[in-house]
Amino acid sequence: MSATLWRGQTIRRRADIQRTLIERDHGPFATALYGALWLLRWALWAALMGLWGLVYVPPVGAVVALLIVTGLVLGPWGVSVIAALAAGGAWAWARWSPGTWARYLVRRGERFWRRLRYRWVWDDVMAACGIKATDAAHRIVVPRLVWVGLGDHVDVLTVQLCPGVTLDTIAAQADGLRSEWAALDVRVTRHPRVRTWGLLRVVLHDTLAEQQHHARNRVDLTRLPIGRREDGEPWALRLLGRHLLVAGASGAGKGSIVTALLWALSPAIADGWVRVIGVDPKGGMEFGMYPELLHMFAWRSEAELVAALEHAAALTMARCESLQGRTRLHRPTIDDPFHIIVVDEIASLTSYIVDRALKERGRVALGTLLSKGRAAGFSVVGLVQDPRKEVLELRNLFTVKVGLRLDSRNEVAMVLGDSAHDRGARCEDIDLDTPGVAYVVDDEDRREPIKVRADFHDDAGMRWLATEYASPTHEGVPELVTKQRDTKRPDKRTDAS
Repeated sequence: MSATLWRGQTIRRRADIQRTLIERDHGPFATALYGALWLLRWALWAALMGLWGLVYVPPVGAVVALLIVTGLVLGPWGVSVIAALAAGGAWAWARWSPGTWARYLVRRGERFWRRLRYRWVWDDVMAACGIKATDAAHRIVVPRLVWVGLGDHVDVLTVQLCPGVTLDTIAAQADGLRSEWAALDVRVTRHPRVRTWGLLRVVLHDTLAEQQHHARNRVDLTRLPIGRREDGEPWALRLLGRHLLVAGASGAGKGSIVTALLWALSPAIADGWVRVIGVDPKGGMEFGMYPELLHMFAWRSEAELVAALEHAAALTMARCESLQGRTRLHRPTIDDPFHIIVVDEIASLTSYIVDRALKERGRVALGTLLSKGRAAGFSVVGLVQDPRKEVLELRNLFTVKVGLRLDSRNEVAMVLGDSAHDRGARCEDIDLDTPGVAYVVDDEDRREPIKVRADFHDDAGMRWLATEYASPTHEGVPELVTKQRDTKRPDKRTDAS
């Protein structure tokens, strides 16, 4: 059997290369029989879809079943009474409990209609958007729609690729698919298990337009709730064994990421098994609103900023030596806490310091933290506005990358990776009125970009948090150790002869 029967589906043949067939008149009886079979086929399909719809929307199915039973037992008058009661009950339900009305009736009806629409127009949409291939027999083949996963905000379509069509082919036509399905966005991702399949995430509603807050619960460094995803689920950030890079233009919401992170960590900070070292090159304007949450706060001078980084790097090396031969991943305790080094504008330490020696020391300390800190219980959270390579040379050492609103497609590639934009991470299209909206890529989990929005906490809320959940330990920034260069030059010996 041909492989094309298993991968993709043929939708038509080219008429100009098919063999010429001599059509014979089979008579009126055969024509009528063919028409009756065609009508029977579509009537059977409509009956099955109607039955499926009644099962998918239980309130409608229950009313229809009751009407049928009543009609068989009591006749037309009984049907009229039940229909009137059902209409009155529906009106009362929608008026007095609109939430359950929308949940069990309206939304389920909309989802069932979307399922029928995807199936009905799939072949035509694929062909119209150019997502097709032609095989050796000149048959036009399109990807096969395997499964439709419906949600309140995002639909996930499982697609089987056909020969000649790749995920990049579908991603290039995402705008056409978005327009056809009246969606906000369509993003193409890889299937987690089957290599010849793909996933189409059809975003229908913008759940990130309004700000929300998450309650503080038990702190889990592998799942910190700091916002929500576009499908309405919580955005759970893994910080244990990760470094976080947050890049965005001015006003894009980099501060929202930090405050949401501290909000989620506050119980652990107050208990003492998480310590935060704040490095603020802006003179304390960012972290000065909540210094009580910080175990160490560096902001006065460039030398103090570098001293804080070197102190954290020294702690990292000491812990690596203590963990040698015992474990591969540090487990935080009060006596051996987890350290988070938050650098507000990381480019100020790697590129903008005038003193070359001081800049090099800061770069070396940051490199030590990024290369050796993950397993030792040290996580770096770096914020940057200019993601160019010459500004941030160490960006590839960050395992979790967050792209807020950026200025161009090239900057998206610099932050999230070369193919992130083609997979739907359009950071340059994020609205100016939605700070905190970003795309996230985790290099060690799923490299597919996920659209999220961080929770917003104002200055008053952060000052309250700093008062109620202050760190039990505070340490001053140590003095920067002056490293003197060896100025002794080798003696110049001359040959007397």
